[in-house]
Amino acid sequence: MLEQSAKQWVLGSALGRMLMSGRDQLELVRAALRSPESVGTIANDQLATLLVTQLCLPGKTFIDVGAHIGSIITAVAQRDPSIQIVAVEAIPEKVERLRRKFPKVPVHACAVGDQEGEVSFFINTRQSGYSSLGQPAGAGKDDGIQEVRVPIRRLDNLVKADGIDVIKIDVEGAELGVLRGSPQLLAASRPVIMFESGPGDALGYTKPAMWQFFADQRYTLHVPNRVAHNDEGLSLEGFVDSHTYPRRTTNYIAIPAERRTEIRDRARKLLGIAGD
Repeated sequence: MLEQSAKQWVLGSALGRMLMSGRDQLELVRAALRSPESVGTIANDQLATLLVTQLCLPGKTFIDVGAHIGSIITAVAQRDPSIQIVAVEAIPEKVERLRRKFPKVPVHACAVGDQEGEVSFFINTRQSGYSSLGQPAGAGKDDGIQEVRVPIRRLDNLVKADGIDVIKIDVEGAELGVLRGSPQLLAASRPVIMFESGPGDALGYTKPAMWQFFADQRYTLHVPNRVAHNDEGLSLEGFVDSHTYPRRTTNYIAIPAERRTEIRDRARKLLGIAGD
């Protein structure tokens, strides 16, 4: 596999697209051979990435919370240059790389949550994609964990609330905090949201609390392979159960109830499938 710096260097190139496609296919083949029960999870996660990078409407705004090395930014920008992209990343080194790689994209150097101020952030120097606001139990420098202080902002205070069509949130367990800091944005724009939700609870946020937040905002939650079909969304029990191994997915799609038919039809067109 490519090292992170090499991955960022080839992003957007024909070589990069070929390598990323090959990586995804290899991941599925390996899963089929070694743990076939996990194939569905991996396929849904790959489908979630495909959908979130292609659903944003022309001229609208896409927000990438937890931009990492910029693979999502690259895919969205290549699909439609008219889409306005806003990125958020907490790791200072990654922020600088993103700003050099994407000079036209505003990159906010901070964590995002339901408060304003400064917080500890724990950088996993061995696997930076697993860096988090949550301190790994018993971890220290010998385990590749580096603690830094970073600003934390509410998304409502960071980004203009209107014109936002799609949001991607991948912040290693702090997703509900991001959402709780975004009520004005969600009410004004009613964006589609792809968010990560792993098997365990983190930072005091629970699966029922996540489901209830979206229910209160009149959103329905969907496994990626159900977005293009006549699916009413996961019940609370279904959402909680979907995290049980073998998990149905790691990435969920949250859709405003009033946009469900619109998003279903757009997903069908993107995937080239007929209606149910």
